[in-house]
Amino acid sequence: MDDNVENYINFLSDDCLICIFNKLESESDRNAFGLTCKNWFKVRNIARKSIIFHCSFNPKVYKEHANCLSKLLARSPYLNLVSLAGLTELPDAALNQLRISGASLQSLSFYCCSDQGIAAIFRNCPNISTIIIAYCRGLSGVGFRGCPGTLSHLEAESCMLSPDGLLDVVSGGGLEYLNLYNLKSPTGLDGLDRVGYARSLRFLNLRMCRYLTDDSVTAIASGCPLIEEWSLAVCHGVRLPGWSAIGLLCNKLRILHVNRCRNICDQGLQALGDGCVCLQVLHIHGCGKITNNGLASFSIARPNVKQRVDEVMCIGPSIEDLFRLQ
Repeated sequence: MDDNVENYINFLSDDCLICIFNKLESESDRNAFGLTCKNWFKVRNIARKSIIFHCSFNPKVYKEHANCLSKLLARSPYLNLVSLAGLTELPDAALNQLRISGASLQSLSFYCCSDQGIAAIFRNCPNISTIIIAYCRGLSGVGFRGCPGTLSHLEAESCMLSPDGLLDVVSGGGLEYLNLYNLKSPTGLDGLDRVGYARSLRFLNLRMCRYLTDDSVTAIASGCPLIEEWSLAVCHGVRLPGWSAIGLLCNKLRILHVNRCRNICDQGLQALGDGCVCLQVLHIHGCGKITNNGLASFSIARPNVKQRVDEVMCIGPSIEDLFRLQ
């Protein structure tokens, strides 16, 4: 390289270099930028907005990720998004480094991890809006106590949250999206009535929550007036009182999933048709107690409601998009 050109490059300010870095579209180009010299490596870290570890199901890889995590976090003070997917043994030093990016951090995934440090995350990351704790079966939910009002999206698929933990999960008051697909019960009893305290909730996935009862459905329908989409697929504990409560109280519900619910009958379907004034789509099939006459009566009463037979596992906005590299 010509000496004059090299000197000009050395005099470029960090702001100018960050502007150049942000124009690079591919990850390989960004990595090459950081390998140019020590100063460009520093700029690359300052400009980094996300750290994502993808699940590999290889313990050796997870150990390597855990060992380098502290350094990565310490070098990246302006992170918006961190995904620690699959890191089952997170060192305390790594979690402590999250406070460096705490003010800017908005999205955090603990997919398949341990539950240590959840409360510390909220203390250090006051603007966090999205958390994934799917398959964290050792997590009770009490670490969410006092979570910030900025927390609006939570994925907790196949977790084992306690009734008190569920109450703590919604304690921030800002939750709009909640996925409790296949929620496990540590007591074998229904504690989902606590979800009824999430008054800002708009999307709720309770698919395969087998302990769910009519009492909890009524509490949710009463306490969550903004709910727009609700999956109750394969929830066999919901009977006529639950369906009646939804019809009576869910006035903003647009999409409802009742696939393979054993205890929805013609009367329950009629209760939904008589209420749910904003209903647009009903996912319904495999409901053995609903007759052809019952379906026909619903179609006549609510001709504008589209009946669909497809099974939908994920509802509402896809928050996984937040954890993909841009």
